[in-house]
Parts: sequence; structure tokens; C-alpha cells
Amino acid sequence: MNADIRAELMRLTHLPSWDRVQHDEWDVYSNFIYTTYSLDQLRREIRRAAEAFMLPLRPFAAYAIRRWYNFHTHQIVLEMFCAHPRVLREEDPRHPWVDFYVDGIPFDLKLTEFPRRYPGSVDEARAEPRSLVNWLYTHQSAERRYHLANRIFVVFHHTQDPSRTWEVRRMFDWIRGVVTDFLEAPQFLRANITDPLGNRRSPLAGILFCVYP
Repeated sequence: MNADIRAELMRLTHLPSWDRVQHDEWDVYSNFIYTTYSLDQLRREIRRAAEAFMLPLRPFAAYAIRRWYNFHTHQIVLEMFCAHPRVLREEDPRHPWVDFYVDGIPFDLKLTEFPRRYPGSVDEARAEPRSLVNWLYTHQSAERRYHLANRIFVVFHHTQDPSRTWEVRRMFDWIRGVVTDFLEAPQFLRANITDPLGNRRSPLAGILFCVYP
């Protein structure tokens, strides 16, 4: 299945913008992305759902295509982590904040583009990763995936053309090397953030930079 979905992910020539903030309602309408493995099938499901729920086709298509691409690239990178001998997969695939355990420590996996709103450069973030980790926790979505538990961030960036950063997510052979290097000698840090109730939290975090070229 991975080989098939990788080929379909490579067929995508343009990743549309969200056109709106991600939210739970349209997530529910587009939940077919989890079991859709081809672009042709995806387009059929988009048209079906747009008609069934009376949604504007173009914005909904952009939303669903982006979710589909992000989900399946995430799953491929997740498999890279779980293939390493020091990683144990979480048995419950619906666990809200644990994807796997590294040396017995639970972690959620988060793939993200280097945020354009981050008040610093990629080089500064690599030199001081704790600052970026704190920023990512603080500015995460408030929807279903929000949590302040342990997390491993994989941060993507296309140096020459940031608008092409989405393509870096599918450079799978290269990403595998970055993941393997990290897991051979994993280094974690303590984030320092404030939760919505004003409590100080210190989740354990790892951060991997996939910066191209």
C-alpha cells in the first residue's frame, strides 16, 4: 500500500492553500481522505461530499486535497519511525496524543512547515530549537488535535523557494535518513509553555529539521 500511495502523492503537481482555517466541521465532511489512496478516487469523493453536504466545490476540494496529502505523508513518516528498533508503535491508532514510544517514552508525531510567522530564521531556529518548539506548541490548532503532551516535530523548509516546502514532505528517501540519524542518538528537550488555563507545562519534545537543499 505504501508504494501505491507514494506514487499517487508524487502525481500531485500543486498543493492548494487551505483557503480557510482548518476546523472540525469540514474535517468531518472530508474524513474519506483516510481511506482514499488515489487522486482519481479522491476527486470523486470530493465531488460526492460537496454535493451531499451542499458545500462550495472549489474551496472544499482545496481543503480535502491538502488534508489528504498531509495525512498520507504523515503516515509514511510515521512508518519510518516505527520501523526503528528503539521505537514501539502505540497499539491504539486512535490514541489522541501518542503515536509511538521511543525507549518507552510516549510521543505524538507532528509534521509541519517552518512557520512563516515565526520571529526568526531557520538557521536561528536550528541553533536554538527550544524557542521554535515553544512557538509550535503555543500556536498549534485549537481543534481536535490540540494537546500539550510529548511531541516529536519534523519541520520542513525549502530554502530557495518556501512556497515549494510542501514538496519536501514527499522526499521520502532523504527524510528516512534524517529520521534514522535522529533515532540513532535521540536528543530531547523540555518545552516551557502555558496552557489555556494559565498553568505552566513542560512536555518532552524532539525536533528534526528537513531543510532543502
